[in-house]
Amino acid sequence: MFKLLPRLLLLLLPFLVLGLPALLLVTAVQQEPLVAQDDSMRHEDVGRIKELLEQNDPRDLRDGETRRVEISARDINLLLNQAVSHAKHQALSVKLNPGRVDLDYSLALPANPLGQFLNLSARLEQSGSHLALDRLQFGDTRLPGWLFGPLLTVIDHYLSSRFTEYRDAMTAVQEISVQPQALQIVYEWQAGLAERLQATGRELFLPEQDRQRIIAYYTEIARQSLTHGRGAVSLDRLLQPLFTLALERSAGSKDPTAENRALLLALGVMLSGNSIGYLVGSQAAEGLPEPGPIKLTLRGRTDLARHFGISAALTAAGGSALADTIGVFKEMDDSRGGSGFSFADLLADRAGVSLAEVALGTKAVELQHFMGNRAQEADYMPGYDDLPEGLMELEFKSRYEDLDSAAYALVNSEIERRLDSCTIYRQGFQ
Repeated sequence: MFKLLPRLLLLLLPFLVLGLPALLLVTAVQQEPLVAQDDSMRHEDVGRIKELLEQNDPRDLRDGETRRVEISARDINLLLNQAVSHAKHQALSVKLNPGRVDLDYSLALPANPLGQFLNLSARLEQSGSHLALDRLQFGDTRLPGWLFGPLLTVIDHYLSSRFTEYRDAMTAVQEISVQPQALQIVYEWQAGLAERLQATGRELFLPEQDRQRIIAYYTEIARQSLTHGRGAVSLDRLLQPLFTLALERSAGSKDPTAENRALLLALGVMLSGNSIGYLVGSQAAEGLPEPGPIKLTLRGRTDLARHFGISAALTAAGGSALADTIGVFKEMDDSRGGSGFSFADLLADRAGVSLAEVALGTKAVELQHFMGNRAQEADYMPGYDDLPEGLMELEFKSRYEDLDSAAYALVNSEIERRLDSCTIYRQGFQ
């Protein structure tokens, strides 16, 4: 009997390594979501989140400076859910209690006989100055945290030995404390670490081939800008040659979505006024031609061209949910003392998001043909007439209450109707 035990363990090993995780995922599939969609961002959230970001702006931090930041449970939930791509299909929830963090996650699944949602939960307990996994739950199946301890130790050792950035980041976070409805983090700002993390992120999420694509489109933007001078120029005059170039390059690379993504990222950098070095690295950016003082317009306005192009780039980089949220956040912040909430700007944001979604979808090549040959502004940017603009905070709250009100939904549906009337977004451009 004992002689057969090693052989039996060898037979069971593939199941433990492969079958057990699959079984746990199956148990996590349920009919009802563990997390409902979180509340939309409200007006009072904007000032609070903006203040949090301004207090921890890397440009204002000194190397070696220690900071304590406190983030409320609501702000954590807002930022997490809004940052998740395809947020309509998944939701996160963080609950904070003294010394404990509960994380719940739900993902809507395609139609299947097992269930409609994948539900996962984790509980983290305060352990000294940091947090430790107390339990992990797959649907109704609850497993103790110590069961995953060896695996987490191996992962931590692997990351620490392979990536100095990970090791330094763990050192920089000096303390994590869970207070009632707030998470306190004490960290030491390391300028060198931030630069290395940016470079590592560029290597991981933007491979060399993609960076070379971006350089090609940025170079074309610079060349085109010099031919148009300083006067106002419709965004059409730039998009047409860019998408023509994308079509030519797609024939060689056979990856039209990658070409379109690089095009939109290059355009977004140019319109934002940032350096192309942020995307491709400072060394790669050396010697690249800079765009001339071209004044791009959309529907006759430079601000709409900027909203459109930057939202398209954000969608190409991080998904439509993130781009939509940033657009709304910007308008709500403007209503607190800037230029005021503008549904016209929001329309341009949504148009940019929609264009990127088509550019990165199954109609990528068809879009290149259309945009390069005969696209006009009306094909991708509807008119903004009669949409309210310049609404300051009190007027916005008086007329629309908040983002989940019926009045706001009415204007929002009008924006969607106008977008649906554009040739490209109803995909009638074949």
